[in-house]
Amino acid sequence: MAKIKVESVPGHNNATYGPIPKDLQLFNAEFLDIAPTPIIADRVFFIYLRGWMPSPKAPSAEAAGNVKHSSSDPDPDLNPGLTNATLKIRSTVTYPDGSSDVHESLTIPFKSMVFNGAAHMVIRDESGKQVECLPGVGRGDVLLDFQIPNLFLRSGMWRFGVEARIAMGDGYGDRNGDGCLFAFELVQWLEGGLR
Repeated sequence: MAKIKVESVPGHNNATYGPIPKDLQLFNAEFLDIAPTPIIADRVFFIYLRGWMPSPKAPSAEAAGNVKHSSSDPDPDLNPGLTNATLKIRSTVTYPDGSSDVHESLTIPFKSMVFNGAAHMVIRDESGKQVECLPGVGRGDVLLDFQIPNLFLRSGMWRFGVEARIAMGDGYGDRNGDGCLFAFELVQWLEGGLR
């Protein structure tokens, strides 16, 4: 049986690539910063992801982050694969008594949005301008502020997973219909208010 390689995501965080292996992910993460790390319930935390989307024509050179993009590159705002990208969020927890819960996953559009007054996701292009969706080519940033309410949380070892996917087309995606932009997992203890 082959041993699964666990690889840390670069940056100030305790996240790993998975469940999709890093080499099968299209978005090349430069760094993922999470503050505070570890996340504390009832406090706002911030996530800052920066990376590169390769050109559909030259994924190996772009993925290395060594290629500068010119005005002749395709307009990233017109890439339908990224306009239709989704973000799937899942969580499981193991409690101190050994019991566990698997929470229903949530899939949302991967776009700049306001979830509520205490939660926002902003996507920026290479110039730092806020855009609706991740640029189809070049550098992109994803910023998130969020809070996990202590009132509705049971203490335990939580595993969070996030997976961004794009629809097949424009050279991206696989023959099965979609491609993985990125997939990260984070495991940490959270202290909750529920007993």
